Amino acid sequence: MIIYTAEDDKNINNLIVTHLKNNGYDVKGFPNGEALLNEFKIKPADLIITDIMMPKMTGYDLCKHIRQSSNIPIIMISANNDEIDRVLGLELGADDYIGKPISFRELGIKVKNLLRRTKPEHDKEEILSHEDLKLDLSAHTAKIGDKPLALTPKEFDLLKLFLSSINRAYTREQIISQVWEYEYDADTRQVDHVIKRLRKKMLEHGAQCQIQTVWGVGYKIGE
Repeated sequence: MIIYTAEDDKNINNLIVTHLKNNGYDVKGFPNGEALLNEFKIKPADLIITDIMMPKMTGYDLCKHIRQSSNIPIIMISANNDEIDRVLGLELGADDYIGKPISFRELGIKVKNLLRRTKPEHDKEEILSHEDLKLDLSAHTAKIGDKPLALTPKEFDLLKLFLSSINRAYTREQIISQVWEYEYDADTRQVDHVIKRLRKKMLEHGAQCQIQTVWGVGYKIGE
């Protein structure tokens, strides 16, 4: 698995690269988003970790460029751990975030879980569907009718959760527990932002199937 990191603080970047290499990953660090993007166009990675505030190209701009052609996992580093940083990153398509000072144990778990979820399961084939929405769990693909639906890992996992139990309403806390797993203290508003992205994508594809809000509870897919 190839991981690219973008961080203008050389010491922090070296620590991230060293830690992930010690965990068996092929890692390459870049001083800014522009340098990472140029390399990504030549040789795509399996996961990206990017700081937000950097010279030449911010993490936000990098995320926007990557999402134009790829749905690989993106983890954003928030220096201030502000809600605004997290919200904007999630709205632009980031899958997760981590604050500074970085907990390398937490970062390692996030990387492992995101890569595990995007790795195809070749030993089984399973299709989940409702109305015109179809998820192929073995190929990790989604379709609205016959049209492919490009999803980030978190978006795919959310739809998988809903389609596994049609008509069941999940609270935000339940979604955090089952989709984010390790982030027991995560801000539940992350769920709202990913749901917002999903709804927009599904509407743009003319989907009949929609994620419904269950007032006072959370979200579901169903009748």
